[in-house]
Amino acid sequence: MILNPDHITIAVAYAGPAIAFFALLNFRNGPVATIDRGVPARYMGMPHMKAQHITLVLEGADPHFEIQLLAFDPPPATDPGAHPTNLRKLGFNHLAFRVDDIEAVTSQLVANGVPVLSDEMDYIGRKLRLFEGPEGITVELVQRDD
Repeated sequence: MILNPDHITIAVAYAGPAIAFFALLNFRNGPVATIDRGVPARYMGMPHMKAQHITLVLEGADPHFEIQLLAFDPPPATDPGAHPTNLRKLGFNHLAFRVDDIEAVTSQLVANGVPVLSDEMDYIGRKLRLFEGPEGITVELVQRDD
C-alpha cells in the first residue's frame, strides 16, 4: 500500500538555480552525495554516470517530502526536443505544491523573477497557478478551499 509521496528527482544542468528556486518554496539543503559510476549509477541504468545527488527537504512537511536534484558531470547537451513546459507532451506533466496563500507565494516568486505561465484559475474547490521552474519544468501552486 502506498503511504504518501516521498520525493521527486529532477535532472538539472546546474544545481545553483534549482536550489535557489526551491528555497523560495521553503526547501532546505539536505544531504549531498557524489555519484561516480558504481552501484547508484547502475541502479539508475546509467553505469557510467557521474553526478551530484542533492537532497532538498521541504521544511516542516508532515509527512516528510524531498526534491532530489541530479546535477550531471558533465552537464548534458541541450535537448532540441519539446520544451518541458509544453503541457501537451507525453510523460512528466507538472509538479504541484499545496500552499495556504497563493497570492503571497505568487508575489514572492514573481519578485524573484520566476516566470508565470498562467493566470490564477478557480477549479474544483481550489485556486491554481502555473510557473516555470528549474530546467523549464512546470510547477503549479494549489490553494484548496478546505
